[in-house]
Amino acid sequence: MLIEATFMLFPLVIALIYHEQDWKLFGMVIIATAIVGGLLFLLKPSKKQLYAKDGFIIVAIAWIVMSLIGAIPYVMSGLIPNYLNAVFEAVSGFTTSGVTIVADVEIASHAILFWRSLTHWIGGMGVLVFMLALTPIAGGASMHILRAEAPGPTTEKLSPKISQTAKYLYLIYFVLTILEVIALVIAKLDVFHSFLISFGTLATGGFSFLNSSLAEFTMAQQGVVSVFMILAGMNFSLFFMAVTGKLKKAITDKELITYLSVLAAVIAALAINVFATTDQFETFGQALHHSIFAGASALTSTGFAAYDYNLWPWFSKGLLILVMFIGGCAGSTAGGIKVSRFIIMIKAVKRHLKERLHPRSVNIVRFNDKEVENDVVGGILIYFSIFILIYVVSMIIVSLEPKMDFTTTFSYVSTTLNNNGIDVSTVSMGGFANFNWASKIVFIVDMLLGRLEIFPIVLFFTWLFSPVTNLYKKMSHKVA
Repeated sequence: MLIEATFMLFPLVIALIYHEQDWKLFGMVIIATAIVGGLLFLLKPSKKQLYAKDGFIIVAIAWIVMSLIGAIPYVMSGLIPNYLNAVFEAVSGFTTSGVTIVADVEIASHAILFWRSLTHWIGGMGVLVFMLALTPIAGGASMHILRAEAPGPTTEKLSPKISQTAKYLYLIYFVLTILEVIALVIAKLDVFHSFLISFGTLATGGFSFLNSSLAEFTMAQQGVVSVFMILAGMNFSLFFMAVTGKLKKAITDKELITYLSVLAAVIAALAINVFATTDQFETFGQALHHSIFAGASALTSTGFAAYDYNLWPWFSKGLLILVMFIGGCAGSTAGGIKVSRFIIMIKAVKRHLKERLHPRSVNIVRFNDKEVENDVVGGILIYFSIFILIYVVSMIIVSLEPKMDFTTTFSYVSTTLNNNGIDVSTVSMGGFANFNWASKIVFIVDMLLGRLEIFPIVLFFTWLFSPVTNLYKKMSHKVA
């Protein structure tokens, strides 16, 4: 809460610069949040040791509280009067999903637009990673928190100290953001809007200051965003390796090679399909440009759009939806299931088939020439199983909406669970406001599940409802 109150100082300053009255509402939220956060900070817990389960639950609670507070400026400004809708927007921001409930974002003030995009940047790397960089926690507690919040099946330490690892990650994140701002300014986008788009790009978010996303940008500006979307989908530890003399190890990373190969194949398929089957582009170069942007946006879960993808053939639209599920690399800010999980899962399936044919053979799953422990392989298989279950349940609940078709249901469950804001259905911008409250809650939970990669939220609900479960067991035991 204290960190969130500190981040809210930035939109307050923006409101003062542009002579907007929103500085008052941000001031009130900052004071209230800081007071409550400060009082909680002064409480001394009786339990000092944090275990893995505690780390998961702390991460889940922190993200929920952060979203509930982050929604207040939207309500107070009048942009989103309904609090549930405002929570949806805040969760979409922090989880870098980039789907919006606002039909006309261009009416928002500079301060609200800045806060909206800043939520992407905060959530992209993780607010608790930022906390660990500022206030390291003794023992293994910090590692439990980092593992719970960081995306991917495993978490690599860049330094023996977790706090130092967190600092390196945020330094890389900050430098890449500034580099994109500079590149966009060179491409003739003003400084304020360059920051907004850079926040969304490096966090692989998708909020724009225009209703048309980035369709009105020049090809040069879209090209800059394409490059940084691709970079944001890479494992940030590879950048650390590259600048610390381990460039060869970085560029030979199996996940990176697979990620770039999948991206290249998707771009080629999109460009050929769109150019060959439609007359939307005069030259193949134009089709390739938009295919690069669309492919990078979908695979990295950024969700920016430079074209109306509803006009594209269903092969291309279907391909964009499918790559949403793949996502970027582990250790990146991208959503989706992650490339490394797919690689390990495929190798685990191959191992199983070999063991079926040769029961006495010894087969080891390796990733980047290192043995992958069986508990990691098992965790990935469980992750896939739970992911499919959540997807099916979400589809069923959302499909109860009146006048809801399969395409829209499939598209919007996919885009929220994979934290990807690309619209390939017929729902217009802000169309999420038309869903009922039950569907909105499903989308909110799905976005949190996608960003925190299922387990923290599942364990949170398990912990939350454990008193009810225990009471039921006691009652059942007495009846028996």
